[in-house]
This record gives sequence, structure tokens and C-alpha cells, in this order.
Amino acid sequence: EVSKTGQYRQVTIRPNLLIWLQEYGTEILPANSVRKMKEIRKKFKLTHDVLRHTFFSMHVAAFKSVGAAALEGGNTEQIIRRHYLNLMSLSDGESFWKIMP
Repeated sequence: EVSKTGQYRQVTIRPNLLIWLQEYGTEILPANSVRKMKEIRKKFKLTHDVLRHTFFSMHVAAFKSVGAAALEGGNTEQIIRRHYLNLMSLSDGESFWKIMP
């Protein structure tokens, strides 16, 4: 019901995500989140799709699977190969997925 295309997305609850959810709750988009994200993107000169780009780049770097990234992120393998493959190092990807609150 939340995805752009309305299609099912397979979400993996990784250990660090579980800790974030336990710490801050399961409300995905809290009140004023859209406004707050716009302010942060403007302050740091980030594009509107920085979260999506970061997810795919770090997923492919850490887990070495274009197919898994496509399945989990709701994109095609072709798009992921074209835009996100080999952008980040294995070390960057592993570090990203260890970020904790």
C-alpha cells in the first residue's frame, strides 16, 4: 500500500534495522517527516532521491547481489547494474549496514 507501484516488496529486517526500530519505534513516516527531510536535503544540498541511491549503492556493495537489491528495493536488476554497481567499496557497504543509534 506504500510502494510507488503498489507491488509487493520483500523487506529484510537486518540486525541494525531491528535495533533502530526497537529504539525509535515502527512509525515509518512520523508527523512532519516530509518537511523535515526537505529541510535536511536543502541544508546539505542533497537530491530528493538520496535515500534511495544510498540504499541501493550500499546494499550492492555490502551484499554483492544485484538481484537481492532489486527484490528488496523494488527496482529492476538492469537499473541497479546501470546506476549502482561498483559505486561503493565493500568496506563502505559493510560500515553502512552497521550504523546503530
